[in-house]
Amino acid sequence: MNGKRILFSAIITAIIGFMLGLGLAKVGQPNEIGLKYDRAVYRSWIRSYGIWGIGIGLVVGAGQEYLRQAKVERDREN
Repeated sequence: MNGKRILFSAIITAIIGFMLGLGLAKVGQPNEIGLKYDRAVYRSWIRSYGIWGIGIGLVVGAGQEYLRQAKVERDREN
């Protein structure tokens, strides 16, 4: 297994996940100054969606690259 490739894939998908999370937060709350909702839960959407996007992106990217490398090794053995 190539750890550098797994890490690289995880970081790139984390960045993509962060951008998707921010995009979802912007769709849900388009105006940051004049908040659409008054509850404290809605005030931290931008930060929390970005963090969730990073976490999910890391897991998905690392898992996808790990499975790809495992398949290549399995094919090489046969």
